[in-house]
Amino acid sequence: MTATTVGRVTAAAPSGAFKGTRAMLRLALRRDRVKLPTWTLGIALFLPYFASVANATNPTAETLRASAKMMDVPMLRLFSGPMFGMENPTVLKYLVNAYFPEFLLGAALMSMLLIARHTRAEEQSGRAELVRAAVVGRQAALTAALLVSVLTNVLLALLLTAAGVGVGMTPGDALLFGAATAAMGLVFAAVTSVSVQLTEHSRAAVGIAGAVLAVVWLLRAVGAVQDIQGGWLTWLSPMGWAQLTRVADDGRWWPLALAVLLSTALAAVAYALSARRDLGAGLVASRPGRARAARGLRSPLALAFRLQRASILWWGGSLIAAGLVFGGLAGSMREGVAEEILGGGADVVGGYLSLMAVGMSFLVGIFTAQATTRLRAEENRGRVTPLLATPTSRWAWLGSSLLATGLAAVALLMVSGLSMAAGTALALDDATRAGAAAAAVLARTPEILFLLGVAATLFGLAPRAVPLTWAVLALGVVVRFWGADLPGWARGLSPFDHIPRLPVEDFRLAPLVMLTALAAGLLLLGLYGFRSRDLKGA
Repeated sequence: MTATTVGRVTAAAPSGAFKGTRAMLRLALRRDRVKLPTWTLGIALFLPYFASVANATNPTAETLRASAKMMDVPMLRLFSGPMFGMENPTVLKYLVNAYFPEFLLGAALMSMLLIARHTRAEEQSGRAELVRAAVVGRQAALTAALLVSVLTNVLLALLLTAAGVGVGMTPGDALLFGAATAAMGLVFAAVTSVSVQLTEHSRAAVGIAGAVLAVVWLLRAVGAVQDIQGGWLTWLSPMGWAQLTRVADDGRWWPLALAVLLSTALAAVAYALSARRDLGAGLVASRPGRARAARGLRSPLALAFRLQRASILWWGGSLIAAGLVFGGLAGSMREGVAEEILGGGADVVGGYLSLMAVGMSFLVGIFTAQATTRLRAEENRGRVTPLLATPTSRWAWLGSSLLATGLAAVALLMVSGLSMAAGTALALDDATRAGAAAAAVLARTPEILFLLGVAATLFGLAPRAVPLTWAVLALGVVVRFWGADLPGWARGLSPFDHIPRLPVEDFRLAPLVMLTALAAGLLLLGLYGFRSRDLKGA
């Protein structure tokens, strides 16, 4: 009996659709016994860290009032979202208003990856077919994944509550903060449970959920620009609902009911869609490819570009939009508010452009980490061994993959810089500023190449450690944005803290040359290691 027949038989007997859910839940919890504590503890530990940053940056009542006034700038509200209680600011209010979005994004990403890993990724690898050969119902895997997401987000809420009390929040505010973060996670667990029904590939399913997350973030951001306490667009965003709980002000719980209702409705849609498709298939059918490859695809480099084509196009379009928006917002920095707070001699526009350039480089870093960690997934699924059985050598395959990723990353940086320059030129009508915006982004190229080199070295020498590429990127984000009070040696551990922040810092060639040379050395080391080690499944 085929997997498709098994799926249809199970679907025809609704009473057995959930059979085996308990066993599937235990299996999922056992498989994620390391990942889930790492995710939840990692997110929760940022609360005391951000609290220490908030206390360090606001040591006096005057600096706290200045921070509150700065957060009232529309450009900053675009990132922080609606704000409450800042007319009488406290450090805790500043902490919640400034850093709440980071926790909401973390919970959403955690839940998206969790659902995709236990549903679509299992079908894509073929493991789900083996499991379904036992006494396991059609909806057991989806139900187990949703239950794991509920348990994980509840655990996250409890950890954030304990951390919130530890940094000085009242128990009620701390519990509301944790519950709002967990509600955001549950919404995107439900969103991903729908997206995994649409496509045959886990990467595409997460991409669809990520696009929804981007829309949710944008609605909340534009709503915050409309009104400091959130315009009507904020009410269309689950992320906005979490912030509209008004933690640390006059906290209210009822907006979370909207998140619960939406999560329940989306989960019901996911179950309905799951019952209408075959195991391993998506509701959106994949188009069959050509029987024979075109001439332009008959090389390892062409194959590498073809496999990354959709991702490159999606990232390119997103970065163009982001660059135009970020560049256009430079106009709000010359209205005088920021200059009044920071002082008349501060180059506020230059500081803003340098900050956005760093942010754009980290976005390209996410693309680079995704593309390189995908090489390990290709090896685990047994797709590399048949390819290397052809005249294609190990160096040719890995070298072509790394070259394609490196060229794509540099191209994305260029696109980001040029789009931000265009937005800046339109906002400021200043070609000099536009050129500075483009240069600020392009100067970050050695950092991305270094990240690529780290991933290549890990893949070649210690393939199981390839996910540490994300840790290197996360270290760079933490040190760059929240590590101002770290000692110099600690900041020096980050590869993203050596290149000058143009245009507010003077250009220096030496860091660019050093990082590029180190990146080249790491790439060669990774190629050498891959040539010598065993392949999984070989």
